[in-house]
Amino acid sequence: TALCLSFQLERNDIKIQIMSGGNIMDEMLPEFIPTDSCSSVDESSDTSCSPFASRESSNSDLKSIGDNHVVVEKVTIETPKKPVSLKDRSKIPNSFYLSVSLILTAHLCGDIWSQHVVLNWVESMRNAGEITWNVLIHMQNLANDATRGKIENWVEFGQVCIFTGLVGSLLYVLFVAPLRAGFWTGSGSSKHKVHRYMGLAYLIQYFAAWTQYLANYESAKGSYLPHFIALNGVIQGYSAFFSFKVLPELEDPGYYSDKAVASRSFVHENIFFSMMAVFGSMYYNEEFRHNLKSHRAGQLVEAIFVFFPYILIRSWFPTTRFSNAGKGRMGRTKKNEIFYTIGTKMVKFFYLWAKYFLGFFVNFLVFLEAPTETQWKFLHGLYLLNLGTISIAIFLHTLRFKKVLPAKLTFSIYLLQIYATFSAIPLAYDMFVSQKLLCGLCFVGILLNLTRSRPLHGAWCCVAMYLLKFHGSSITW
Repeated sequence: TALCLSFQLERNDIKIQIMSGGNIMDEMLPEFIPTDSCSSVDESSDTSCSPFASRESSNSDLKSIGDNHVVVEKVTIETPKKPVSLKDRSKIPNSFYLSVSLILTAHLCGDIWSQHVVLNWVESMRNAGEITWNVLIHMQNLANDATRGKIENWVEFGQVCIFTGLVGSLLYVLFVAPLRAGFWTGSGSSKHKVHRYMGLAYLIQYFAAWTQYLANYESAKGSYLPHFIALNGVIQGYSAFFSFKVLPELEDPGYYSDKAVASRSFVHENIFFSMMAVFGSMYYNEEFRHNLKSHRAGQLVEAIFVFFPYILIRSWFPTTRFSNAGKGRMGRTKKNEIFYTIGTKMVKFFYLWAKYFLGFFVNFLVFLEAPTETQWKFLHGLYLLNLGTISIAIFLHTLRFKKVLPAKLTFSIYLLQIYATFSAIPLAYDMFVSQKLLCGLCFVGILLNLTRSRPLHGAWCCVAMYLLKFHGSSITW
């Protein structure tokens, strides 16, 4: 009897059609080869027993079917990468040494290691705590007045209700839901303690920074609290990189999907943006910025981050591509494919906008000492918003991966968070209009970025540095 086997790869299943004597039998196998054992892997093969071994084709896997004639019509096979041992994964990457060197140099030049800075952080946290307490008392009084029918200003009451609902929802997502899931108090919280509790410290400080900014900007504009949050983000990034060595190192970032786990390369890559946030926390603080510019080493750090971050720093970190999003073995479910495809394109568009107009444009503007007092308030708020999109984005992915919150909800929150920057465009209209040439320079940068040519981008950076450093005061930007 002749057998004809037709293999069709469907997601993670293999559909096998067996035709014998005119009879057709379909059978769905859960996996091509079991990933938890090596029983179906040919002993003569040099393929190791790993989750990727199931993607290797082997004629010996078909021996159990019999010695009948077998015709394999089409099999799509992804060649696995060479397995990396946990010992190799424990090695300290060169990016770590670069990060420490740049941060320490910036700290020494910015005169950050002082008692004054620490006391400023303590005062900021205390101020945010007092504001929060006063707000809670005010809300309690409004609630009491509402129950007694003594509300005089219903517009204010409605605004307070809306604001309370929004803030309450965010607090539930970032604090209450993880707490109920045992992130910081459960039996599993004994593992990776540094990563867990530094993450909690990040969230508390971030909430405090926004509280102080919204209620007491005069104190917030000179606060060093954003710098401590940014440093916390870098520590979080490296603690995740070293703690979770078992994360797959794939070209698929793993973030833009509802099934895949974040790639270790994506976690490592995210540290670069945390580094940019650390520099921003210093550069947008008047005292830190002036101290940095007063040293030659500080001026070098300034030039690296303002003009050449994607040339001299970015190359030390891995790169994941948007085009590979969702293409991993455990990528997206079919019903959510369109949602994540559109979401990924939205993130890609935001990345281009943020890279040149929230990054280069703002840094160029500060380099020229051009922002007005009103614009500075806008920039400080914009910085806080961008600061949260870096580390909190990873936290949202963790909530999805741990099944604390639905996948589409966490990704939607991330999209709302990054696109909230576009709501600030009307406020920044005056800033953009008054800096037309600077906007044009950044727009040219976007066009060159679309070519994906590193030499062209490097040339653009050099031209930008030449124009701003040697002709910045003589050109009306």
